[in-house]
Amino acid sequence: MNKLTFSLLVIITTLFCAQISKADEASKAEAEILLETINMQQILTQSIEQMLELQLQQNPAMAPYKHVMLQFLSKHMSYESLKPQMLAMYADAFTAAELKDINTFYHTETGKKTLSTMPQLMAQGGQIGAQKVQDNIQELQEMIKAESERIQSLQTQ
Repeated sequence: MNKLTFSLLVIITTLFCAQISKADEASKAEAEILLETINMQQILTQSIEQMLELQLQQNPAMAPYKHVMLQFLSKHMSYESLKPQMLAMYADAFTAAELKDINTFYHTETGKKTLSTMPQLMAQGGQIGAQKVQDNIQELQEMIKAESERIQSLQTQ
C-alpha cells in the first residue's frame, strides 16, 4: 500500500468514525431529553418506594431494616446511578431522528395523555394479571405437584 492510499484510508476511517461518534452523541442528547420528558427520575424514585413497600409487605420481618434497604436502593437504583446506562440503552435502540420523533410525540396532547395515563394502565394491567393467576392458582399448584411427583419418580429409578 503506497503512502497516498494509506493516507486516504486513514482520512476516510477518521471521517467515518467521527460521523458514528456524532450520531451516538446526538442520540444520547435526544435520549436525555426523552428521559426528562417522561420524568424518569420521578418514575424511578416511585418505583423504588413501591418495590420496597411490596418487599416489606411480603416480609414484615424486614421492616426494621427499611431505612437500610432504602439507602441501598437509592444508591444503586437511583436516576443518577442508572442514567448513563439508560442513555446508552436508548441511544443504542433508537437513532437521534427516532428519539427526536418520540420527543415530539410526547409534547403533543396525545403524548402528554399517554405519559399521564400509562402508569395507571400498567398498574391495572398488573392487577389483571395478578387476578388471573389468583383465579387459576389451583391449576398451578396441581401442575407443580405433578411435576414434583415426576421428578421424585425419576430420582427413585
